[in-house]
Amino acid sequence: MNGVAVITGAGRPTGIGFATAKALAADGWPVLLSDLELEDAVLEGLPTGADSATFVADVTDSAQVEALADFAVERWGGIGAWVNNAGALLGAGPIADVGDEDWQRCQAINAGGCFHGCRAAVRRMQAEGSQRGGRIVNVSSQAGKTGPPHFAAYAAAKFAVIGLTQSVAAEVGRSGITVNAVCPGTVDTPLLDEPGGVWETMAAARGISVERARERAPRAAPIGRMVEPREVASMIAYLCSDAAAAISGAAINITGGDEVH
Repeated sequence: MNGVAVITGAGRPTGIGFATAKALAADGWPVLLSDLELEDAVLEGLPTGADSATFVADVTDSAQVEALADFAVERWGGIGAWVNNAGALLGAGPIADVGDEDWQRCQAINAGGCFHGCRAAVRRMQAEGSQRGGRIVNVSSQAGKTGPPHFAAYAAAKFAVIGLTQSVAAEVGRSGITVNAVCPGTVDTPLLDEPGGVWETMAAARGISVERARERAPRAAPIGRMVEPREVASMIAYLCSDAAAAISGAAINITGGDEVH
């Protein structure tokens, strides 16, 4: 590995981004955690002795993403891996009720954030020489493979992430850069309980209580439970490793068998 691993959306200790930072640090990567809000104390949850830092950045602002990339290069000399994990569920509900602002914000965070991150990473990885290479992993979703009802804005954004992944992978492979996406299913994090989030939306769509929606979800997947952040993080860490050098342009399901294409 060469350089640092940058992970966006890594500010929540219970989320996929932070779990990814832990997994990469355990593999020996220096890690740079980025999010809208971050405290240095979050680094205390990383493996002992991890070479790490934080950087506050809004992925919808290309200038801030470029500043994040510049900081990574200045401190570690290069970027070896970039994980576009920052995302948000907005505009959930019937399509007739989705507002323009929620639609646009959902695209800006999920698809636009991945675009800004891919561009910033490729610029540095290619500038550092074609022999160096690099790894880019974009966090899409099961909803990026099959669009569920009442999640039109989110599904559209996550489909865009997969298309972006495929296009960039085909473009930069000769530079030694691999680009892949992971597509998690329902991941067991507190974000599911937020107002307007997954549980509320699913409950409203099915005419059941939030509690009932929460109870039914784990049984829906063939493995009989929800996915854990560490399981998504393990796949991301693998895709950033030398062992995954021949994998590029893939969109890998981590759904407990709930999504199979």
